[in-house]
Amino acid sequence: MNTEKKATAQSTEEIFIDVSTEAKSVIDAIQSRHSIRNFLDRPVEPEKLQSILENALRAPSWKNAQPWKVHVVTGQARDRMSAALKEAALNGTPHPETPWLESYPANIKKRMFDLGMRVYGVAGIERKDKEARDRFMLRNFEFFDAPVALFITSTLETNFFVGIDIGCFLESLMLLCRHHGLGSCPQAALGAFPEVVKAQLSLPQDERVICGLSLGYPDNTDLNRFHSPRESLDSLVQFYS
Repeated sequence: MNTEKKATAQSTEEIFIDVSTEAKSVIDAIQSRHSIRNFLDRPVEPEKLQSILENALRAPSWKNAQPWKVHVVTGQARDRMSAALKEAALNGTPHPETPWLESYPANIKKRMFDLGMRVYGVAGIERKDKEARDRFMLRNFEFFDAPVALFITSTLETNFFVGIDIGCFLESLMLLCRHHGLGSCPQAALGAFPEVVKAQLSLPQDERVICGLSLGYPDNTDLNRFHSPRESLDSLVQFYS
């Protein structure tokens, strides 16, 4: 895993990681994985995509519930979905079937705000430039140009344990993408307009659209190489003996 650091105007150091190669181990995949927001115009090999999905289905779930369904959108279906979601985003208000949590405590809000500012900074977007930030947000519905979009749905009530199960499944997908030299971006935004997704995929109304995941080959830009920070072991982990 090749890393480098660059100082920012705030005198902090950003970490940049090359994610254009395959991860060499599970630890490498965990340590190097981060969200990709620019993808190459290069298709993902069908056998590679199938391997990722088949192996991700081994993700753990409570009592083997496996409460997820996966809808893989590529080609013209992907283009139609993107166009429909962009139209909804430009003319409507998000109404996800799983409400987005907003009441975070101050220390967590600080981390979230800090990440947003770092990402905008690497992307060359000024904090006060709302038009540029809105365009950047709209990129979610273009799947950041990824050739493959996955939509995760469930017919179960999205309680805490179903959420944990789907989180385990998403992590498995993302680590397997790194194993195969692919990038990914998990996106709550892809659940913002569930009626659009259901119409495009002819899904029944009782199938809840939870979130999505864009995947493909990452473009080698600073935005894609930017590695989000994490808290230290001492600040989040306590040992007892």
